[in-house]
Amino acid sequence: MNSNSRIKETINLLIIDDHKMVREGLKIMMASLKNSVHFNVQEAESGKEALTKINRFNFDVAIVDYQMPGMSGVETIQRILRLKPHLKILALSNYDELSYIESMMDAGANGFVLKNIEPGEMLKALRTILSNKIYYCNDVSIKIIEAAENKNTQKVQLEKILSTRETEVLRMIAMEMTNDEIAQKLFLSKRTIDTHRQNLINKLNVKNTAGLVKAAYKFNLIEQ
Repeated sequence: MNSNSRIKETINLLIIDDHKMVREGLKIMMASLKNSVHFNVQEAESGKEALTKINRFNFDVAIVDYQMPGMSGVETIQRILRLKPHLKILALSNYDELSYIESMMDAGANGFVLKNIEPGEMLKALRTILSNKIYYCNDVSIKIIEAAENKNTQKVQLEKILSTRETEVLRMIAMEMTNDEIAQKLFLSKRTIDTHRQNLINKLNVKNTAGLVKAAYKFNLIEQ
């Protein structure tokens, strides 16, 4: 069998975006890749329509817009994966805000790309997530790396300000543990915990427990 007679790769794709122009642009992009892959493309303009189609057809991957009226991209992903847990999801957005990236990935997306993506990279993204790997476009990767570096910087700053014990107490305060509970957990007296709490307020320049909790989130001592 010669190379021209090989069976071409086929990907069943659902495009979910409330803007017709975006859906049309993506369909044109997929058609431009026909020499590499054959795409069976369907589209949905809302999360609700997407769920109906996912119930009726078997898709390999869905491209989901972050920002849609009614059912958001995050909720759409969550509900899709309840129906089809193994369906691969590529998140799509105009924005590279870290909160957008994290919320879509936490919902279950396998990758995140921006709407200015080129056809070649789109194909790479889809093939990557279909091979059970995570894919981020370059701009998104940079955003994630910068966030990680910022977290490391904050950790170093915290280590300069607080002792290991104070950091431990701060984390427990943020977990809404009382002084009595912290004392029992650390096998210390309540008076010692009271002293740690006051030292934390002074060192972090906050006024009360609410300020300590806010500081704990800032320094990534607990997940938001």
